[in-house]
Formats: sequence, C-alpha cells, structure tokens
Amino acid sequence: MERRLELIGAMTPAIWIHLVAAAAALTLGAAVLWRRKGDRRHRLAGRAWVALMLVVAGSSLFIREERDGAFSAIHVLIVVTLASLTQGVLALRGADRARAVRTHRTTMQALYAAALLIAGGFTFLPGRLLGRLVTEETALPHAVIVTAMVGSGVLILARAYRPGTAPPVSPQAAPSPPIGRRAPRPWSRSGR
Repeated sequence: MERRLELIGAMTPAIWIHLVAAAAALTLGAAVLWRRKGDRRHRLAGRAWVALMLVVAGSSLFIREERDGAFSAIHVLIVVTLASLTQGVLALRGADRARAVRTHRTTMQALYAAALLIAGGFTFLPGRLLGRLVTEETALPHAVIVTAMVGSGVLILARAYRPGTAPPVSPQAAPSPPIGRRAPRPWSRSGR
C-alpha cells in the first residue's frame, strides 16, 4: 500500500489529466458506440468524446518520463489519434450519406479499440505505472486486465473492418440531408 501511495504521489499533472481523460473517454466511448446512432444525444456525446480524446492526445505530449524526457514510439499514437479524429468527424460532411456514415463508424470504432482498449491495455503490463499501481504481488491481474482490454479491442477492430457491414444503398433513394439538418417533411395528406 505504501508503494502505491508513492507511485500516486509521483504522478505528474500531465499523467493525471491523461489518466482521467482516458478513463472518461473509455466509459463515454462505450456508451456512444453501443447506443442508438444519429440522434441529438449521440451527437452531443460524440462531441464530448472527441474533446476527451483531444485531451488524451494533448496531455500525452507531456508524458515523457519513460525515456528521460524524449518521445518514444508510443507517441506515434498522438498523430494517429489526431488523424483518426479528423477523418471521423470530416467523414460526416461527405455527399454520399451511406459512405460517410460507414467511414465515420469504422474510424471511430477503430480509434476506440486501438487507442483506448489495446494501447490502454498495454499500460497495465508489469513495470508500467498502471501495472505497478494495480499489483506488485502477482502477474495474474496484469494478464487478466491486458487480455480483456486487448482482446476486446481486437474484437471491435475485427467487427469494424469486417466486409459486408455497410448498410444497403438503393440507387433510387433520395440523398439524405447533412448531419444536423432536418429532412423536409413529406406531405402526410394529399391536397393539404
């Protein structure tokens, strides 16, 4: 217990910000990914999730304790995260609605899986800060946490990129309005 308090006391503000934002993004992201899509709540929660991911990426710029202040290979995820967030958000502005939604969904699911579950799972390895905070006594909790997080991430990635997940598109269907705008309502009764 004393060792854990030492580790918590040694955490920099950047690590705390990163940890809290990542935990919030992990929780909110699960809710966004598995609830009804396209409604106002989804858009609001999605915007909050994007903001949290920006905080996660930004705060990680200041976490460089592992290599005496130098960037490491894990910092490549900052660029991947920013590029994925940009692609996922801008995808919704596409003219082809079905393709735009498919690109947005795939990008956001992949980012959630890769950045939060898989990369997050590896932070629980023995020797890493979260791994040392979880337990020093046995490797079993490390293996369970890492396997659960990485395994879940891999499953989500496989689901996001599996062929045939695109919604069917009818060539005769009228184009949908951009996200955030209402479609014109069809006349419910003829002659009125």
